[in-house]
Amino acid sequence: MRLTTPYDRVAYPTTMFAQTHPERLAVLARLAGLDPVPPHQARILEIGGGTCVNLLSMAAMWPDCDAHGFDLSSNAIARGQEITDASGLANVTLAVEDICEAHERYPAGSFDYVIAHGVYAWVPDHVREATMRLIAHCLSDRGVGFVSYNAMPGGHVRQIMREMLFDAIGEIDDPDARIAAVRDFLEAYARPQPDDEPLAKTLRQQAESMLKRPDAVLFHDELGPCFNPQRLMDVAAAAAESGLVFLTDAGRNRHLDGFLPDGSALPDDPEYAVLLAASRDDYASLRYFRQSLFAKQEPDRVIDATRIAGMWISTKLKRLDDGAFAQGGDSINIADEDLAASIARVAAVYPQRVPISAITDNPEHLRVILQLFVEWYVTLYPGPAPFPAEPSDNPCASPLVRGMLGLGETMLCTLDHTVLKIEQPELRALLMAADGTRTIAEIAALETGIPPEDTHAAIAACCSKALMIA
Repeated sequence: MRLTTPYDRVAYPTTMFAQTHPERLAVLARLAGLDPVPPHQARILEIGGGTCVNLLSMAAMWPDCDAHGFDLSSNAIARGQEITDASGLANVTLAVEDICEAHERYPAGSFDYVIAHGVYAWVPDHVREATMRLIAHCLSDRGVGFVSYNAMPGGHVRQIMREMLFDAIGEIDDPDARIAAVRDFLEAYARPQPDDEPLAKTLRQQAESMLKRPDAVLFHDELGPCFNPQRLMDVAAAAAESGLVFLTDAGRNRHLDGFLPDGSALPDDPEYAVLLAASRDDYASLRYFRQSLFAKQEPDRVIDATRIAGMWISTKLKRLDDGAFAQGGDSINIADEDLAASIARVAAVYPQRVPISAITDNPEHLRVILQLFVEWYVTLYPGPAPFPAEPSDNPCASPLVRGMLGLGETMLCTLDHTVLKIEQPELRALLMAADGTRTIAEIAALETGIPPEDTHAAIAACCSKALMIA
């Protein structure tokens, strides 16, 4: 008898999640003095990954990695398998599996990166305990585990909202009707009131944030049967019981949570010291979410920026006429003009990566680059990009891109682990034609809808979006 889950009733929109990427995990592990397995040849496991497109994007980047993923939803895994088959990804294995029984499927120490995103705080206690035990069981000695969860104290705010939402839906069972009732309540509640107390203002801001979420996310994240936000200290303690050590956090402005403040003396218990400081900051900042990393080896808690010297860098920062840099709504200044000029050169070739050794060996510059990485203004990598800067004579689009196009998907996974929406029939036809068997001239002769004289430029643009493998 097949078990039907809430995720079979309403499909969860699984997609890329940058913080889970093994390259980011490897960089943070190396920053802590560890020796993680290079991602391009690693064994990767995604726990509760839904369709596992997050995992599939990694497998498409690195044909030599061994990618495994599972979920309890048979519908989700069936879709993931459909995408895998359409893409011809031979290095992917997907399964319908229960977290509590998965240790029987996967041998001890069989994975170098284990990812549990969106699971830990949304399951019953016994499943949460099994999740941490499974990570510890599967993780290799050089491995890094990723666990995301709703955190305290922000979880208290979401718990209050959850109680109000359940009052709003009453006995309604139909998914569409539940979501409609929730949206009606949130739209009314989100309106500010002149006499709001601070807590009421916070709750209304949370309601406004919830309104921006897709229906399926509201259905599962806010109305699901389990909601168990966690204290960082408790998650770290659960990890320790399974033989894991807290490494740091993968979130923005949190990469140094596993390290002692620069220049501080080494305490008797460095792990407890960094956990206590990070936990206090959670409460000071009303943190809602964490993405904690764990390892089996003891990390070096003393930060050393020179460890990034052998890494690679990319950035979306744009230099303005006044010399400042902009990204999104942020504006930053880099005081050292030599470093600023180097960062501008790196930005000019985005999404390509540049060796840090090619732009600086100055220890002060490395400290600035590390801070830019922590604040997500630059991205660091353990190696070069797995996609070309220019198309080859026989250009070839990523097999995952072509597979998803063939299935009618519009949200495509790039080789830079991002999502790109492509709806234009001409560009979709061009990418399908770029299968490595045709020259650019032969592709131009096809009826893709793109003028022949523009075909080379269009393919080059696809390279610049990390859609091509050759």
